[in-house]
Amino acid sequence: MKAEKKEINIQIGKRLQTARENSGYTQEVFAETLDVGVEHYRKIESGVYGLQPEKMLILYEKYRIEPTYLVTGDTNHKVDIELFLANCSREERDAFIDRMLAYMRKLMTGR
Repeated sequence: MKAEKKEINIQIGKRLQTARENSGYTQEVFAETLDVGVEHYRKIESGVYGLQPEKMLILYEKYRIEPTYLVTGDTNHKVDIELFLANCSREERDAFIDRMLAYMRKLMTGR
């Protein structure tokens, strides 16, 4: 049975690839996270296979990739950072700053 690409799978795969690359991870890392083979993961990104809801949940919990973004492409996420920082604990603030600095390092070094 030949696997056919459905348009929704193609779009989800493209968005997943973008999110993975923006986060600086390889296909091998995401395949391991999702407990699938690398070739299977490549077929998810190419749209041959669909991404199961439970796998979307894993991606959200581990990498904060929004399932809504994967399915619809909606990136309308408005966050008031000043409000967040004013109303969070010192530990939450420090963790947020550490995550932002790590993300900026990835962007600057390409890793």
